[in-house]
Amino acid sequence: MLRIKEFFELDDLITARWGHQAFRHVDYCGLLPVRPLENGDYPCTPTNTISFARTGGDGVHFSLLNARDETADGPIVMTVPMMDANLVVAETVAEFFGIGCQTGWFELEQLAYDAPAALAYYAVAPAPASAQEQAFLDLVRTELRVVPVTLTAERLADLEQRFGPQLQVPPFEGA
Repeated sequence: MLRIKEFFELDDLITARWGHQAFRHVDYCGLLPVRPLENGDYPCTPTNTISFARTGGDGVHFSLLNARDETADGPIVMTVPMMDANLVVAETVAEFFGIGCQTGWFELEQLAYDAPAALAYYAVAPAPASAQEQAFLDLVRTELRVVPVTLTAERLADLEQRFGPQLQVPPFEGA
């Protein structure tokens, strides 16, 4: 069973191999590790999640639902603060890594803006744009032993029905 701690071990491997120059060799493809684990720290982040990665854009982050530490194996929630949205995108860590292991995870945030386009993007599995992206995705597939997983509207609806009611989102306190 794949757990977040193996993702952190992959990050340690990258750091050991390339040190502070890792960015020249590896692009995390929208999956920048958050260490130590923390709550996403946005008003719309569910209080019963801990974040393990961020995309690097607009505060979007990925979290484990109802987890206490890096040994948890899911479900995975994506928070998109600009849309005040939380989407359950995978039931397990393995499923989550499988969704992006060919194209990365950055485009997942588009599920909050244009779900059909995001699903189409992941259905086609375009090649990564750079050697650094390919290097990271190769490491994910080999070191974490991840296989591609198809992302579908039906699967997302099932995850939302099963896990969405568990999300504890604080009430909005804006004007």
